[in-house]
Amino acid sequence: MALCSIRAASALAMLTVAVFASPFALHAEPLKPTLAEVTAVQDVLRFRSETIADPAKAFRAFAASGGRSQLDAIAKEMETAGSGTAGWRYLLGTSVFTVAGLNAKRTLVTFYNPWVDTALITVWEAQRSGRRIVEAEWVPGDLVRQANAEIDPLPLWLRGEKYRPAALADAVVDTVKAIETRFAEPQIATWRDTLGIKDGRTYHRLIAPIVAHRLYETQMRLKALAVPMQGEDPKLMPLRTAVAGLIKTARTEGFKTLLAEAKDTTAPMGAALAKINPYTMRYLAPVAFVAGDGHATVFLASSATADFALSARFAERVSGYALQQIEYIPYAAAYQATINQATR
Repeated sequence: MALCSIRAASALAMLTVAVFASPFALHAEPLKPTLAEVTAVQDVLRFRSETIADPAKAFRAFAASGGRSQLDAIAKEMETAGSGTAGWRYLLGTSVFTVAGLNAKRTLVTFYNPWVDTALITVWEAQRSGRRIVEAEWVPGDLVRQANAEIDPLPLWLRGEKYRPAALADAVVDTVKAIETRFAEPQIATWRDTLGIKDGRTYHRLIAPIVAHRLYETQMRLKALAVPMQGEDPKLMPLRTAVAGLIKTARTEGFKTLLAEAKDTTAPMGAALAKINPYTMRYLAPVAFVAGDGHATVFLASSATADFALSARFAERVSGYALQQIEYIPYAAAYQATINQATR
């Protein structure tokens, strides 16, 4: 498996980046991709970026009639819950994706968003005009990880008392491993059976609204941090200021100055962060946050790629919020480390 980046300098570079940057199952040799593989990955990346920009236009361009009607149904559920087209931007803009059956006639591409613990599953079929989405559905991560699972209203990374950055990485790793196991190439044709959602009407009546509501709640929580509102919690403004300062510094100077403030950052993590080129942080933005008594942790990611997340823990002070610790969470490395440990 590998993680896919949105940006690449060329078709070959794009596939090479995909192999090393995101949890995706690509079966060819990383440095010797076939033309079909390059084209398939390009199509997926274009669908993702164009859906973020204009969902309706992207559906017309990348989906056959059946797939388009299913994507439209999801869009309607988003609209009913209150998300509108912004729901697609958040769902896909902060997702990693996996691929099964890249060289087969039908390819299963799963976009997994850990923040809302939701997967958008798409089936692509080779047609005369190129690969097109012929089936699509969005499902809670619980059903992706386990058959007949009980659906928890909370995303996986927010459950229990686990350290949140670790919980986030674990959620990505556990879900990607489940996709790799349960939806490998031989099972592509029966993916709805595997998920237990063959009865589409019942699913969209009982389960899909839960997914839509979870997405909307996540967006509204993030909006509270990003957009000042009358009558808001007075703690939000100083936190907003602290986050804006972190983003500006990371984009322009990198992390060395920030690390001098974030003294709880471990030495190995600090050494890794200090080497990051600030140019790679130019699209950094908050994607989620959790707050407690006297502290807050804000998660950030790049709008150009979903390869990684940053966690910034702040402590509340009289003068505002002081940065205490920074964590860099590279999804592919977390996944590979887990796989390596399991095979020892």
